[in-house]
Amino acid sequence: MKHHVAAGDPATARAARVLLEAGGNAFDAAVAAMFTAMVAEPTLTSAGGGGHLVACPADDAPVCFDFFCDMPGGRPEGALDFDGVWVDFGTTRQQFHVGRGAAAVPGNLAGLLHVHERLGHATLDDVLAPAIQAAREGVRITEQQAHVITLLDPILTREPNAAALFAPSGTLVSAGELLRMPEFASFLEALTSMGPDLFYHEMAAAVTAPLHEGGLLRAADLANYTVHEREPLAVDFKKHTVLLNPPPAASGKLMAFTLSLLDGEPEIGPENLVRAFARTEAHRAPEPMARGATTHVSVLDRRGNAASVTTTNGEGCGHVATDCGFMLNNMLGEEDLNPRGFHQHPPGERLPTMMAPTIALRNGRAALVTGSGGSNRIRSAVIQILVNRLAHGQPLATATNAPRLHLEGEILHAEPGAETAGDFTVEQWPEPSVFFGGAHSVAPGEAAGDTRRGGSTEIF
Repeated sequence: MKHHVAAGDPATARAARVLLEAGGNAFDAAVAAMFTAMVAEPTLTSAGGGGHLVACPADDAPVCFDFFCDMPGGRPEGALDFDGVWVDFGTTRQQFHVGRGAAAVPGNLAGLLHVHERLGHATLDDVLAPAIQAAREGVRITEQQAHVITLLDPILTREPNAAALFAPSGTLVSAGELLRMPEFASFLEALTSMGPDLFYHEMAAAVTAPLHEGGLLRAADLANYTVHEREPLAVDFKKHTVLLNPPPAASGKLMAFTLSLLDGEPEIGPENLVRAFARTEAHRAPEPMARGATTHVSVLDRRGNAASVTTTNGEGCGHVATDCGFMLNNMLGEEDLNPRGFHQHPPGERLPTMMAPTIALRNGRAALVTGSGGSNRIRSAVIQILVNRLAHGQPLATATNAPRLHLEGEILHAEPGAETAGDFTVEQWPEPSVFFGGAHSVAPGEAAGDTRRGGSTEIF
């Protein structure tokens, strides 16, 4: 059996390969890749965000690591720094809420380091080395990342430290240019010796001091942050056991319901699929249509260990953490994560999410490792990959890049070539789009990066 990696950028995928070639396992590789993604995919994830990792060790029970963001407990000195920023996507405009008052308690650092300590084999020095090199020497920005950077200009240049990171010469970095994060490199170097205590305890007062004015995040919030290990939600589907993200994440229960509806169907065509989507819609509260700045990595190593990890920074709040070199999240400004209204979660509560890192098992072994970016389109993207692969037996690249559907209320969004069904208003998209997610998947002998999000793979 070979090593398999699928990620959202070549540099991210290469980081996983480096760890695997050096003798690390799937969990070392997934953590190394995601830290590198913080440089290579800086608009999609950050050490200042949060995420989930579903792990299926070859010789142990599966576990879901929940390191998403918490509601902070502070009160701002003066007015809350919390602004609506309009971003023009060409065919539509969307408002994001940013500012220091949008930053929730970040979990990515604690969670990824916890996964490494719990399941990894390599040293932390080796795991962080690819990200340190990428941050120090720079990563060439892809066309896709450059496009998103341009879209998020009002956020990425909101404060001087952020502008120095993303527009060091006075203009935003563009495709083909190097993005360097030297302060983040130094932070990661210190992290190798001090571990998560560096950020959550030693630096907590300095990191949160600027957020006293206009923000809610405090040193006590960082000190009290906890990574939760949960039992994955398991559902049978087409002679496989599918491991899903359990509550308090919202994705797993909804996906389990959809899959249970489809499992009894001898043939799953567009009518069955859309009907199952519609019945699932009736079981969830309506959500705003968020763009979803999220990225995903899937790894399956030659020993049979499987890791599926999804992380996000939202769009970033515009504030770079003091002496850390990375932007904090804007989870308190994401409408789909705050259904009761902004800043209504009780302090310490874990925010809800639709992230859906997923592993399908056959006879107890990983048969498919997948997950997607895409906010509230994550579920529909992953469901369609599971159907295409496990029910229809499609090659993984075909299953990943086949035209997709997404039902949102009474509107059925469809990519070119997707067959529609049901009595819904059809929104026909002119071309495949990142709107429909960015799913990166691996299976024994195969790896597929979603072309919608510049996916990259390694098999060796």
